[in-house]
Amino acid sequence: MDVRREKSREKLRHALAELLREQSLEQISIEQITDKAGVTRPTFYSNYQSRQDIIIEHVEHWLARRETLFQAFLEDQQTPEPDRLVAFIEHLLNTLSPDDTLLQLALSGRAGEQALQRVTNQNTDFFRRRASRSFNEPPTEDDILLISTFYGSATIGIISGVISGKITQQPADLARQLAAMIYNGIGHRLY
Repeated sequence: MDVRREKSREKLRHALAELLREQSLEQISIEQITDKAGVTRPTFYSNYQSRQDIIIEHVEHWLARRETLFQAFLEDQQTPEPDRLVAFIEHLLNTLSPDDTLLQLALSGRAGEQALQRVTNQNTDFFRRRASRSFNEPPTEDDILLISTFYGSATIGIISGVISGKITQQPADLARQLAAMIYNGIGHRLY
């Protein structure tokens, strides 16, 4: 991709992120995005087919980084299990940026359902692949759906909290806390 085209795409992503702070995706017009980005309507359509495409592209890039981390987690058989999970969570947390408005809004559902659904699908896939290596007997589809929904919702909540600045722990500390909750359950933290 040439530099000019990439700059136009970046302007469009930034403009959409700013607009999404005040309006839902459905309320934002292509004209609003192009005006805020300082580009023409034809420039928009030479880069994207819809507003949702901007968000999907951004989320897909983040999901690809998550996939790489998860694959490394699955392949690492040297590191003991709890330490491996801590490292995976810490690396994941380090991929987050507090100014990533598009990701934050995508995870909250304010940027359209498609982006959030892709994250949910990846969470389910992660759990399914992890479960195939961990359980003594294969979990049922109902088990996978229940557990991946539970952990997926928690994951989205934690990531949103980190991006928004509501969760302020350092990634290493937060990773240890989350791994302990996953392995030990949260009951020991409540009583």
